[in-house]
Amino acid sequence: MSAGEDNDIRREQIEKLLREAYVYQMRNELLQAEDRCRKVLELDPNHADALELLGDIQERTNRLEEAVQSFRKARDLSPVDSPRYASAERKYAAALLKQRGISVADLPEEPASPLLAIAASIVFPGLAQWLLNDRAKGGVLIGIWVALLLLLAFSPWGVQNIERGGGAFLFLASVMASVYVVSLIDAYQTARRGGARRKPKSGWEV
Repeated sequence: MSAGEDNDIRREQIEKLLREAYVYQMRNELLQAEDRCRKVLELDPNHADALELLGDIQERTNRLEEAVQSFRKARDLSPVDSPRYASAERKYAAALLKQRGISVADLPEEPASPLLAIAASIVFPGLAQWLLNDRAKGGVLIGIWVALLLLLAFSPWGVQNIERGGGAFLFLASVMASVYVVSLIDAYQTARRGGARRKPKSGWEV
């Protein structure tokens, strides 16, 4: 048998074992899943997918030191610009924090960018507040803006009023401009105060 045929057989064995490992993991049959991962690593000690899956199993069975090592090796064996690297890096960091008694949920919220908040407000007033989890204020601003747009487009006091002198139209336009400016300023200030892009805790977290 040629070396190429040997490699093909070995690759097929690895793929079959890895599929079985994922199936066992989904069934919560972790001993069997770990056994398949280790058989893959016997055939290819540098198989990043098997190492990451092994790390998942080790973390679920509270073997954090082993999980950290598996995730780190999976990360180091993956191309830096690959999804596998990003996934293994994230799991490695989370397992390392967990090993040190720190929950990811306990970390400070990621600060929102004032520039992104302004950009969202330029697109639609109130959108930034909504995305920054100030849903009440965002909903009010969005509702006011939609109502003003409808009045401007379809009511006798909107565009149609221009033919009659435009007094009501100018008033509506000035109110819209005020709402627009207030939304921009408030979005910037909310972001500067540390508004978070992540969702707030629901109270059901363990």
